[in-house]
Amino acid sequence: MRKLINRFSLCLFALALFASSAAQALPTYHVKVDTRSLSGPALMDFTFLANAGATPARAILSNFSGAFGAAYDRSAGVAGDIADRLVLGNQDGGDYLTYAVSLGDWFSFDLSFDGAFATTEGVDFSQFNATLYNADFSDYVGVAGSFAEFSLVPQVGGVPGGVEVATPGGLASATELPEPSSLLLVLGAMAALGWSRFRAV
Repeated sequence: MRKLINRFSLCLFALALFASSAAQALPTYHVKVDTRSLSGPALMDFTFLANAGATPARAILSNFSGAFGAAYDRSAGVAGDIADRLVLGNQDGGDYLTYAVSLGDWFSFDLSFDGAFATTEGVDFSQFNATLYNADFSDYVGVAGSFAEFSLVPQVGGVPGGVEVATPGGLASATELPEPSSLLLVLGAMAALGWSRFRAV
């Protein structure tokens, strides 16, 4: 009976660690954009803006895939490169970055955010948008507006904020990637449980 209680306690401990880690970590999103029904040159634009009182935050983009061409335009605050990772800030007017792309296949990238916006009291949001335009920036392509929108919601009345995700028009999808630290916690707990079972035999 004692061994059973020990195993149960170990499982509860692992679940508590997992829940704690998940609650503290901001998710990373994998964004996929389906342009197979489209063709020709276009511009993919990333914009990170905020209301004046928003908590400072950064949008971090990485793991780009697809027919990206040269950078078309970028604000002075953008750091990094598409071959590694790009960082956009939301302060002092925010940042923007536009790349030339060739439509006709899948595009994808990973997106995460840092900053204390989810645990800082406030009412001012930040907004990250990803949008397709035609080659001269005169009209949208694929959907009328952004294909992916991420709203950084602050803490309000003690209730922690987070990230609200929308993919209007169905051109794109945004799925949360599992946190490596959370996976390690679960694997570690399973290993400990296996070890206790081995010792009990």
